[in-house]
Amino acid sequence: MNRSIPIPSRRTTLAAVLFVLVTGACGSLPGIAPATDTPVPPTPSATPEPLAAEVNGERITLDEFERELARFAAGRASLGIDLAPSPDDRKAVLGAMIEVRVVVQAALSEGLTVEEAVIAQGVDQARAARGGDPGFSEWLAQSGYTVEEFTLALKRQMLSRALTDRIVDGVPPRGEQVHAAHIRVSSQALADEVRLHIASGADFAQAARTYSQDLSTRAGGGDLGWFPRGWLAVPEIEAAAFALAPGEVSPVVAAADGFHIVRTLEKESDRPLAAPALEAARRKALHVWIDEKVAGAQVQVFVALP
Repeated sequence: MNRSIPIPSRRTTLAAVLFVLVTGACGSLPGIAPATDTPVPPTPSATPEPLAAEVNGERITLDEFERELARFAAGRASLGIDLAPSPDDRKAVLGAMIEVRVVVQAALSEGLTVEEAVIAQGVDQARAARGGDPGFSEWLAQSGYTVEEFTLALKRQMLSRALTDRIVDGVPPRGEQVHAAHIRVSSQALADEVRLHIASGADFAQAARTYSQDLSTRAGGGDLGWFPRGWLAVPEIEAAAFALAPGEVSPVVAAADGFHIVRTLEKESDRPLAAPALEAARRKALHVWIDEKVAGAQVQVFVALP
């Protein structure tokens, strides 16, 4: 993301006024001085509207940003968190606004549209949800929206949803998966001892119930269930599980949370993803897509951020 300061200036065009002085052969008309070569005063410049950011040439004004921050603070207050936005909150809010612009621009470039009747229906639903025009007008004022701004925000939301639905729907619902179990302990020495115990013929599941410090899997003999790549929170366990053949036990695997022994139970190259794993894969695909689009955008930020 580029950070720079220049702000495009806007100039007000004034209509030129031409005075024609008619004179005869014998001189000027009474009371009218002869024309001179006095320079025309320069055209005044309009004061540029301060910007918070610019995304591929699309402006996010400072006023828009500050009102979005106010909406963020109001939303948090409604949850009982009565704190002013921090520098990190400012960064997150502006980042979200930039992401929305990038996604909407991508949606438009791919030919996606939202019918005006659908947008109007969304506005009517928001109005009805607040008891009609008086309540809707009060909510708009409290939220820092005009009707036009709310309508535009709703349109952006609909365009974003249309494109993001297309992305997540493209994630395959099936894929390579492994069924594995593990034992986690806190020291290399204990891990070596347990690994030797298993190599000597001890039952892996019983060893997990005896030694593992992972309370979420210990009672089940260390069973992690089926999972695809990118699913586990500890990538070292995942890498070991996919590297093993069914029935094999890994060497001791060091990770940030301790020392692991992994056993692969089953593997399939094309297995349906469980609902949580599919949802996680969709979220990851969407985040990767957005990150790539933002990284490739021409973004200028004009406000101080941490």
